[in-house]
Amino acid sequence: MKLKSSLSVVFIFIVFTAFSQNRNHSLNKIITQYFLLLNKHDTVAVSKMYSDTAILQSPNWEGNKKGQQGAREVYSRYFISSPDLKFTITHLVITGHTAIVEYTSEGTMVHPEDDDAKYMNGKHYRLMNITRFEIKENKIVAAISYFDQVAFLRQVGFFNQRK
Repeated sequence: MKLKSSLSVVFIFIVFTAFSQNRNHSLNKIITQYFLLLNKHDTVAVSKMYSDTAILQSPNWEGNKKGQQGAREVYSRYFISSPDLKFTITHLVITGHTAIVEYTSEGTMVHPEDDDAKYMNGKHYRLMNITRFEIKENKIVAAISYFDQVAFLRQVGFFNQRK
């Protein structure tokens, strides 16, 4: 009887491990595809990776963005202001339905959004970022991003302006 019980526990462990590894592989694939599309600046394909009700958050935006439209809005802005913008994953942790991605973003400000920000024009920047993605049914349902705003402002010359 003990052998049968022990075999049941081992079987459950194997099934759970296989399921977990399969889910991790699926999330890894989604994240890899996401960053591949970002580097192609394909805002339509990136936005389709989000659910219609997804929440996107970043200290760089006024308020939250929502769903596919919010993703298109955010990334279109980035790619207009920095047409050479590239992303590189440096670390990825997957657990459950969550992927935590550390990455760099690097680009040159060519079209600053604000007329008062002309001092940024031509400035190159490289930032370390982190985004926590929640993924359910192969769609991103939440993406919460952080980066060092002061480092960005320093690199684009904000603190070197003369009044």
